[in-house]
Amino acid sequence: WDAFDECITDLTWCPAQRYVILYDHADIFAQAEPTQYQIALDILNSAKEYWEANHIPLKFLVINK
Repeated sequence: WDAFDECITDLTWCPAQRYVILYDHADIFAQAEPTQYQIALDILNSAKEYWEANHIPLKFLVINK
């Protein structure tokens, strides 16, 4: 999970004025690994706060089947 956190908070290789992350079929992960799924959501929320503190909006869309 540390690498995932670093990947979504270090986007210097892809500079932008805003970011959108699309997480498709999230329900499959949530059903199979509910604890890990919650960790992923926590990391995404932390990343959103990180980017917003730097005045760069980050939105993530969680889509189920």
